[in-house]
Amino acid sequence: MQLSRTTWAIADWLERKIGERGILLAFMLPAIAIIVIAQFYPLIYSLWISFVDWTLTKSIEPGPFVGVANYSKMATDSVLLQTIGRTFVFAISSTAASVIIGFILAYFTVGERPAVRIARTILILPMVIAPVAVGTIWRMMLSARVGPINDMLRGIGVPAPDWLGDPRLAVLSIIIIDVWEWTPFVFVIFAAAISSLPSEVLRAAEVDGATPLQILFRIVLPMLAPVGLLVVMFRLLDALLTLDIVFTTTFGGPGFATHTLSFWIYQQGLRYFNISYAAAISWATMLGCLILVIGLLVWRARISRWQQA
Repeated sequence: MQLSRTTWAIADWLERKIGERGILLAFMLPAIAIIVIAQFYPLIYSLWISFVDWTLTKSIEPGPFVGVANYSKMATDSVLLQTIGRTFVFAISSTAASVIIGFILAYFTVGERPAVRIARTILILPMVIAPVAVGTIWRMMLSARVGPINDMLRGIGVPAPDWLGDPRLAVLSIIIIDVWEWTPFVFVIFAAAISSLPSEVLRAAEVDGATPLQILFRIVLPMLAPVGLLVVMFRLLDALLTLDIVFTTTFGGPGFATHTLSFWIYQQGLRYFNISYAAAISWATMLGCLILVIGLLVWRARISRWQQA
Protein backbone atom coordinates (compact mmCIF):
# COMPACT_ATOMS: atom_id res chain seq x y z
CA MET A 1 0.00 0.00 0.00
CA GLN A 2 2.82 2.37 0.92
CA LEU A 3 4.58 1.58 -2.37
CA SER A 4 1.41 2.33 -4.32
CA ARG A 5 1.02 5.70 -2.61
CA THR A 6 4.66 6.54 -3.28
CA THR A 7 4.26 5.63 -6.96
CA TRP A 8 1.17 7.82 -7.30
CA ALA A 9 2.95 10.67 -5.53
CA ILE A 10 5.92 10.44 -7.93
CA ALA A 11 3.59 10.30 -10.93
CA ASP A 12 1.66 13.35 -9.68
CA TRP A 13 4.92 15.26 -9.11
CA LEU A 14 6.18 14.40 -12.60
CA GLU A 15 2.90 15.47 -14.18
CA ARG A 16 3.09 18.84 -12.45
CA LYS A 17 6.74 19.31 -13.42
CA ILE A 18 6.91 18.07 -17.03
CA GLY A 19 3.26 17.59 -18.00
CA GLU A 20 1.45 14.63 -19.54
CA ARG A 21 3.50 14.70 -22.74
CA GLY A 22 6.69 14.74 -20.73
CA ILE A 23 5.62 11.65 -18.81
CA LEU A 24 4.76 9.91 -22.08
CA LEU A 25 8.19 10.81 -23.49
CA ALA A 26 9.88 9.61 -20.30
CA PHE A 27 8.23 6.20 -20.61
CA MET A 28 9.17 6.05 -24.30
CA LEU A 29 12.84 6.91 -23.75
CA PRO A 30 13.98 3.34 -22.89
CA ALA A 31 12.32 1.97 -26.04
CA ILE A 32 13.78 4.81 -28.13
CA ALA A 33 17.24 4.12 -26.68
CA ILE A 34 16.97 0.43 -27.55
CA ILE A 35 15.90 1.27 -31.11
CA VAL A 36 18.79 3.71 -31.53
CA ILE A 37 21.30 1.20 -30.21
CA ALA A 38 19.88 -1.82 -32.06
CA GLN A 39 18.99 -0.11 -35.36
CA PHE A 40 20.64 3.21 -36.03
CA TYR A 41 24.11 2.40 -34.72
CA PRO A 42 24.49 -0.70 -36.97
CA LEU A 43 23.17 1.33 -39.92
CA ILE A 44 25.67 4.14 -39.41
CA TYR A 45 28.46 1.65 -38.81
CA SER A 46 27.62 -0.25 -42.01
CA LEU A 47 27.58 3.04 -43.92
CA TRP A 48 31.08 3.81 -42.67
CA ILE A 49 32.23 0.28 -43.53
CA SER A 50 31.07 0.78 -47.13
CA PHE A 51 33.70 3.53 -47.53
CA VAL A 52 36.66 1.49 -46.28
CA ASP A 53 38.47 -1.59 -47.54
CA TRP A 54 37.60 -4.54 -45.28
CA THR A 55 37.89 -8.17 -46.22
CA LEU A 56 37.90 -10.64 -43.34
CA THR A 57 40.26 -12.99 -45.18
CA LYS A 58 42.89 -10.24 -45.03
CA SER A 59 42.27 -8.66 -41.65
CA ILE A 60 39.87 -8.76 -38.75
CA GLU A 61 40.05 -4.96 -38.51
CA PRO A 62 38.55 -2.46 -40.99
CA GLY A 63 41.09 -1.30 -43.58
CA PRO A 64 41.89 2.16 -44.91
CA PHE A 65 39.38 4.68 -46.22
CA VAL A 66 38.81 4.15 -49.98
CA GLY A 67 36.00 6.62 -50.68
CA VAL A 68 33.44 5.43 -53.21
CA ALA A 69 35.63 2.63 -54.55
CA ASN A 70 33.23 -0.04 -53.31
CA TYR A 71 30.31 1.72 -55.01
CA SER A 72 32.17 2.23 -58.29
CA LYS A 73 33.09 -1.46 -58.22
CA MET A 74 29.39 -2.28 -58.54
CA ALA A 75 29.31 -0.81 -62.06
CA THR A 76 31.91 -3.36 -63.26
CA ASP A 77 30.54 -6.38 -61.39
CA SER A 78 28.95 -8.41 -64.19
CA VAL A 79 27.37 -10.89 -61.77
CA LEU A 80 25.79 -8.06 -59.78
CA LEU A 81 24.41 -6.38 -62.91
CA GLN A 82 22.86 -9.66 -64.07
CA THR A 83 21.54 -10.23 -60.57
CA ILE A 84 19.85 -6.81 -60.54
CA GLY A 85 18.05 -7.57 -63.81
CA ARG A 86 17.08 -11.04 -62.63
CA THR A 87 15.80 -9.66 -59.31
CA PHE A 88 13.59 -7.11 -61.07
CA VAL A 89 12.17 -9.79 -63.37
CA PHE A 90 11.46 -11.99 -60.37
CA ALA A 91 9.96 -9.15 -58.30
CA ILE A 92 7.72 -7.78 -61.06
CA SER A 93 6.51 -11.23 -62.12
CA SER A 94 5.83 -12.38 -58.58
CA THR A 95 4.13 -9.11 -57.59
CA ALA A 96 1.92 -9.00 -60.70
CA ALA A 97 0.83 -12.64 -60.28
CA SER A 98 0.16 -12.41 -56.53
CA VAL A 99 -1.76 -9.11 -56.85
CA ILE A 100 -3.97 -10.39 -59.67
CA ILE A 101 -4.64 -13.79 -58.07
CA GLY A 102 -5.10 -12.27 -54.62
CA PHE A 103 -7.62 -9.74 -55.89
CA ILE A 104 -9.60 -12.37 -57.81
CA LEU A 105 -9.75 -14.62 -54.74
CA ALA A 106 -10.80 -11.70 -52.53
CA TYR A 107 -13.46 -10.52 -54.98
CA PHE A 108 -15.12 -13.92 -55.20
CA THR A 109 -14.92 -14.80 -51.50
CA VAL A 110 -16.64 -11.71 -50.11
CA GLY A 111 -19.51 -12.63 -47.82
CA GLU A 112 -20.30 -14.40 -44.58
CA ARG A 113 -21.53 -17.74 -45.87
CA PRO A 114 -19.98 -20.74 -44.03
CA ALA A 115 -18.33 -22.06 -47.20
CA VAL A 116 -16.77 -18.65 -47.86
CA ARG A 117 -15.42 -18.42 -44.31
CA ILE A 118 -13.85 -21.87 -44.61
CA ALA A 119 -12.34 -20.93 -47.98
CA ARG A 120 -10.84 -17.74 -46.55
CA THR A 121 -9.29 -19.68 -43.67
CA ILE A 122 -7.71 -22.21 -46.03
CA LEU A 123 -6.42 -19.51 -48.39
CA ILE A 124 -4.42 -17.71 -45.71
CA LEU A 125 -2.61 -20.83 -44.48
CA PRO A 126 0.53 -20.42 -46.68
CA MET A 127 1.14 -16.96 -45.18
CA VAL A 128 1.45 -18.28 -41.62
CA ILE A 129 4.11 -20.89 -42.48
CA ALA A 130 7.71 -19.86 -41.82
CA PRO A 131 9.45 -18.89 -45.12
CA VAL A 132 12.31 -21.33 -44.48
CA ALA A 133 9.77 -24.12 -43.99
CA VAL A 134 8.01 -23.08 -47.20
CA GLY A 135 11.26 -23.31 -49.15
CA THR A 136 12.11 -26.69 -47.65
CA ILE A 137 8.65 -28.11 -48.40
CA TRP A 138 8.74 -26.93 -52.00
CA ARG A 139 12.30 -28.19 -52.50
CA MET A 140 11.10 -31.68 -51.58
CA MET A 141 7.95 -31.34 -53.71
CA LEU A 142 9.96 -30.21 -56.76
CA SER A 143 12.68 -32.83 -56.40
CA ALA A 144 13.45 -34.24 -59.85
CA ARG A 145 13.71 -37.85 -58.67
CA VAL A 146 11.45 -38.33 -55.67
CA GLY A 147 9.24 -35.23 -55.68
CA PRO A 148 5.47 -35.87 -55.64
CA ILE A 149 4.89 -33.38 -58.48
CA ASN A 150 7.17 -35.28 -60.86
CA ASP A 151 5.69 -38.58 -59.67
CA MET A 152 2.25 -37.35 -60.70
CA LEU A 153 3.58 -36.18 -64.07
CA ARG A 154 5.19 -39.57 -64.71
CA GLY A 155 1.93 -41.23 -63.74
CA ILE A 156 0.08 -39.49 -66.58
CA GLY A 157 2.89 -40.01 -69.08
CA VAL A 158 4.38 -36.49 -69.02
CA PRO A 159 8.19 -36.15 -68.96
CA ALA A 160 9.31 -35.05 -65.49
CA PRO A 161 11.37 -31.83 -65.68
CA ASP A 162 14.24 -30.86 -63.41
CA TRP A 163 12.46 -27.97 -61.72
CA LEU A 164 15.37 -26.71 -59.65
CA GLY A 165 18.22 -27.91 -61.88
CA ASP A 166 17.21 -26.26 -65.15
CA PRO A 167 18.09 -22.51 -65.17
CA ARG A 168 14.82 -21.35 -66.72
CA LEU A 169 12.61 -23.67 -64.70
CA ALA A 170 14.47 -22.76 -61.52
CA VAL A 171 13.55 -19.08 -61.94
CA LEU A 172 9.95 -20.04 -62.70
CA SER A 173 9.92 -22.33 -59.65
CA ILE A 174 10.98 -19.65 -57.16
CA ILE A 175 8.41 -17.27 -58.68
CA ILE A 176 5.69 -19.88 -58.18
CA ILE A 177 6.81 -20.52 -54.60
CA ASP A 178 6.87 -16.80 -53.79
CA VAL A 179 3.41 -16.30 -55.32
CA TRP A 180 2.03 -19.28 -53.39
CA GLU A 181 3.43 -17.96 -50.13
CA TRP A 182 2.47 -14.28 -50.38
CA THR A 183 -0.76 -14.26 -52.38
CA PRO A 184 -2.66 -14.75 -49.06
CA PHE A 185 -1.19 -11.43 -47.85
CA VAL A 186 -2.66 -9.68 -50.90
CA PHE A 187 -5.89 -11.61 -50.49
CA VAL A 188 -6.37 -10.51 -46.86
CA ILE A 189 -5.83 -6.81 -47.64
CA PHE A 190 -8.08 -6.80 -50.70
CA ALA A 191 -10.78 -8.77 -48.88
CA ALA A 192 -10.86 -6.15 -46.12
CA ALA A 193 -10.84 -3.29 -48.65
CA ILE A 194 -13.66 -4.78 -50.74
CA SER A 195 -15.75 -5.39 -47.62
CA SER A 196 -15.39 -1.72 -46.67
CA LEU A 197 -16.64 -0.36 -50.00
CA PRO A 198 -19.91 1.61 -49.67
CA SER A 199 -22.70 -0.78 -50.57
CA GLU A 200 -24.98 2.14 -51.57
CA VAL A 201 -22.76 2.95 -54.56
CA LEU A 202 -22.69 -0.64 -55.75
CA ARG A 203 -26.47 -1.05 -55.36
CA ALA A 204 -27.11 2.21 -57.18
CA ALA A 205 -24.98 0.95 -60.09
CA GLU A 206 -26.97 -2.29 -60.18
CA VAL A 207 -30.26 -0.36 -60.18
CA ASP A 208 -28.98 1.76 -63.07
CA GLY A 209 -28.41 -1.40 -65.08
CA ALA A 210 -24.62 -1.71 -64.83
CA THR A 211 -23.25 -5.18 -65.57
CA PRO A 212 -20.97 -6.96 -63.09
CA LEU A 213 -17.96 -6.25 -65.32
CA GLN A 214 -18.85 -2.56 -65.55
CA ILE A 215 -19.19 -2.39 -61.76
CA LEU A 216 -15.82 -4.11 -61.36
CA PHE A 217 -13.81 -1.99 -63.81
CA ARG A 218 -15.56 1.38 -63.41
CA ILE A 219 -16.36 1.42 -59.69
CA VAL A 220 -14.58 -1.24 -57.66
CA LEU A 221 -11.12 -1.05 -59.20
CA PRO A 222 -10.89 2.79 -59.22
CA MET A 223 -12.03 2.92 -55.58
CA LEU A 224 -9.45 0.29 -54.62
CA ALA A 225 -6.58 1.96 -56.50
CA PRO A 226 -4.94 3.58 -53.40
CA VAL A 227 -5.09 0.28 -51.50
CA GLY A 228 -3.82 -1.56 -54.56
CA LEU A 229 -0.77 0.69 -54.80
CA LEU A 230 0.07 0.02 -51.16
CA VAL A 231 -0.23 -3.71 -51.78
CA VAL A 232 2.03 -3.42 -54.84
CA MET A 233 4.56 -1.43 -52.82
CA PHE A 234 4.73 -3.98 -50.01
CA ARG A 235 4.91 -6.92 -52.39
CA LEU A 236 7.59 -5.31 -54.56
CA LEU A 237 9.75 -4.55 -51.54
CA ASP A 238 9.36 -8.05 -50.19
CA ALA A 239 10.13 -9.64 -53.58
CA LEU A 240 13.14 -7.40 -54.20
CA LEU A 241 14.62 -8.49 -50.86
CA THR A 242 13.84 -12.21 -51.20
CA LEU A 243 16.48 -14.45 -49.67
CA ASP A 244 14.94 -17.34 -47.74
CA ILE A 245 13.25 -19.06 -50.69
CA VAL A 246 16.39 -18.93 -52.82
CA PHE A 247 18.55 -20.05 -49.91
CA THR A 248 16.44 -23.10 -49.08
CA THR A 249 15.58 -24.26 -52.61
CA THR A 250 18.30 -23.52 -55.19
CA PHE A 251 21.04 -21.73 -53.19
CA GLY A 252 21.33 -19.32 -56.10
CA GLY A 253 21.84 -22.06 -58.68
CA PRO A 254 22.13 -23.60 -61.06
CA GLY A 255 25.14 -21.37 -61.64
CA PHE A 256 23.92 -17.83 -61.01
CA ALA A 257 20.45 -18.44 -62.46
CA THR A 258 18.48 -17.69 -59.30
CA HIS A 259 20.79 -15.20 -57.62
CA THR A 260 18.84 -12.29 -56.14
CA LEU A 261 20.23 -9.07 -54.70
CA SER A 262 19.82 -10.22 -51.11
CA PHE A 263 21.44 -13.57 -51.89
CA TRP A 264 24.39 -11.86 -53.62
CA ILE A 265 24.84 -9.61 -50.58
CA TYR A 266 24.80 -12.72 -48.39
CA GLN A 267 27.39 -14.36 -50.63
CA GLN A 268 29.68 -11.35 -50.57
CA GLY A 269 29.43 -10.76 -46.84
CA LEU A 270 29.15 -14.22 -45.29
CA ARG A 271 30.73 -16.51 -47.86
CA TYR A 272 33.45 -14.43 -49.54
CA PHE A 273 33.83 -12.13 -46.48
CA ASN A 274 33.95 -8.94 -48.58
CA ILE A 275 32.37 -6.95 -45.77
CA SER A 276 32.81 -3.47 -47.29
CA TYR A 277 31.50 -4.46 -50.71
CA ALA A 278 28.48 -6.20 -49.15
CA ALA A 279 27.74 -3.06 -47.12
CA ALA A 280 27.97 -0.89 -50.26
CA ILE A 281 25.54 -3.12 -52.17
CA SER A 282 23.19 -3.11 -49.18
CA TRP A 283 23.13 0.69 -49.02
CA ALA A 284 22.64 1.01 -52.77
CA THR A 285 19.76 -1.47 -52.54
CA MET A 286 18.20 0.44 -49.66
CA LEU A 287 18.41 3.74 -51.55
CA GLY A 288 16.85 2.14 -54.63
CA CYS A 289 13.99 0.74 -52.53
CA LEU A 290 13.53 4.15 -50.87
CA ILE A 291 13.19 5.86 -54.26
CA LEU A 292 10.68 3.20 -55.33
CA VAL A 293 8.62 3.69 -52.15
CA ILE A 294 8.59 7.49 -52.52
CA GLY A 295 7.49 7.21 -56.14
CA LEU A 296 4.62 4.85 -55.32
CA LEU A 297 3.49 6.98 -52.36
CA VAL A 298 3.47 10.13 -54.51
CA TRP A 299 1.46 8.28 -57.16
CA ARG A 300 -0.97 7.07 -54.49
CA ALA A 301 -1.38 10.60 -53.11
CA ARG A 302 -2.22 11.92 -56.59
CA ILE A 303 -4.83 9.18 -57.09
CA SER A 304 -6.38 9.97 -53.69
CA ARG A 305 -6.58 13.70 -54.52
CA TRP A 306 -8.13 12.89 -57.91
CA GLN A 307 -10.78 10.69 -56.23
CA GLN A 308 -11.64 13.44 -53.71
CA ALA A 309 -11.89 16.14 -56.41
